[in-house]
Amino acid sequence: MRQLAAALAFLALSGASLAAAAAPPARRALAGATQRPPVVHFVYLVSADREVREDFRAAIAAAARDVQAFYARQLGGRTFRLADPVVQVVRSDRPAAWFYSHDSGRDKPLWGFDNGLAEAARLAGAGHDQPDAAWIVYSDGPGNDGRGGAGVAVLPEDDLLGLVGEHPTQKEPRRWVYGLAHELGHALGLAHPADMDAAPRAIMGRGFYDCFVGTDRCELTAEDRATLAKSRFIAPR
Repeated sequence: MRQLAAALAFLALSGASLAAAAAPPARRALAGATQRPPVVHFVYLVSADREVREDFRAAIAAAARDVQAFYARQLGGRTFRLADPVVQVVRSDRPAAWFYSHDSGRDKPLWGFDNGLAEAARLAGAGHDQPDAAWIVYSDGPGNDGRGGAGVAVLPEDDLLGLVGEHPTQKEPRRWVYGLAHELGHALGLAHPADMDAAPRAIMGRGFYDCFVGTDRCELTAEDRATLAKSRFIAPR
C-alpha cells in the first residue's frame, strides 16, 4: 500500500512538471516575474533634415531630473521614475516642417502633437495610457504649442530652444523646465485649476511662466497632489 501511494505521488509530481513545461512561454514568465515599475521615457525626436544637437539632449536630461526633484519636493519625497538612459534619441525620416504642417485629420492646433506622437510611436513605442510607461516627446519640428494628456506629452522646437537659452523672447531656461512640469502633469492626469486666478503659482495653471522669478514659489495644488498620490507612476524616490 505504501508503495502504491509513493508511485501515485511520483506520477502526480511528474504530471505537474510536464504541464509546467508545456505551458506557453509567456505564461511561464508571468508566473515567476515581478511587475516592472512604471517609468517616464523622454524621447528626442530628430527630423531628417536636422542634426542631433548634444546640447538639446543634455538639456532634456537635466530638465527631466529637475522636474523629478520638483515633484519630489511637492509630494514629500515621492516622484516619478526615469528610464535608463534618461533620453532616447531617435531619427525620423520626416523633414522638420512636416511635423506642424502635415494634416493629421484633426484640428490644425493638434497636428504637431499628433504627428510627433505618431513618429515616436513608430520609432520608440510611445503611446497613450500604457500601464508601465509615460512618454515625453521633444520634436525639433518648428512649432510653439506643447500638449499633453493620457500618458503622453509632445513639445516642439520652441521648448528645446528655451531649455538651452536660445528662445527668441523667453530666455530663462527655468520657464521651459516648469513648462515641462506642466505638460508632464497633463500626461499623468492633472488638469488646469478650476480658477486660474486663485492659484497664481500653480504649475498646472499659468504659474510656470513666472513662479520661479526671485524666490522659487512654484507649486502643485492640493488637488494635484491628491491626484498624483493615486498615480501608479509616483513612488518613493
